[in-house]
Amino acid sequence: MRKLLQSTAAFAVIAGPAIGPAMAADLAARPVLRTPVPIASWTGLYVGIDSGGSIGVSSSTDSAQFTTPNVGASSGGATPLFNDSFRHAPTGWIVGGQLGYNYQISSLVLGIEADWQWSGQKDTANTGCSSGSTPSFFMLGGSLFGQCLADEQKLTNFGTARARGGVLVDDSLWYVTGGAAWATVKESYALATSCSPCAAAAQPGAILPTAAAFSHTKGGWTVGGGVETRLGGSGWSAKLEYLYVDLGTVTDGFGLAANPSFFAPAIAAASSGSVAVSSHVTDHVVRVGLNYRIF
Repeated sequence: MRKLLQSTAAFAVIAGPAIGPAMAADLAARPVLRTPVPIASWTGLYVGIDSGGSIGVSSSTDSAQFTTPNVGASSGGATPLFNDSFRHAPTGWIVGGQLGYNYQISSLVLGIEADWQWSGQKDTANTGCSSGSTPSFFMLGGSLFGQCLADEQKLTNFGTARARGGVLVDDSLWYVTGGAAWATVKESYALATSCSPCAAAAQPGAILPTAAAFSHTKGGWTVGGGVETRLGGSGWSAKLEYLYVDLGTVTDGFGLAANPSFFAPAIAAASSGSVAVSSHVTDHVVRVGLNYRIF
């Protein structure tokens, strides 16, 4: 037994210097295991606020006519007052909020989002303006009649419900989006009329000045895209987004009344006119937003 212990000790003394460096080299060659850094997920429900600007482009047409009867020396009939094509460009600030849900599959993110915006967009176009004409149905020789229609268009609020889909590049989501849109479109009209030369009692001519206002809730569609970037390791993210919105066509019409001080009573009672206006309403929206993922 004593000899066995002595032999073992002697082997350890002889082999130790050779084994030590070999074990150290083996340990140095082994990779150091590090705890993986968790990748933040985009999956979850989020809520946010946004603000920006919006420019509308509305292709519009308007027309008006006035009809008088055949009474005495007056040659009646329907006479066009104006027939124009023009554009509205309602511009203004927007502010609102959004609610959505994302689902992440690897580097792909799919989701849905709904938003509502207050809008200060408005624009006024002066159309149908004429310094004067000599309508044959009045049979008044050189009397000149003029008119001008002031048409104000407002977009007071709008909302969208959209699908979103995009890819992750580092901490940013580049996405496209599209879906349904709706808005409140308001139109206000003021028709001014004039007569020269006319006696003071016959002013402002054959047609009375007229005002009208309409409000429409319109549905349509929207498409766009943007980029959303995570802010640090928190649940906050910021986005920049563009939307094109098409709300379809808005059509308005209102009547015109004869001036009882201008016509003989029988002619005034039987005379009438009308104005028709049509606008195809579209909008270009650019906004920035701040989202917070709830869970």
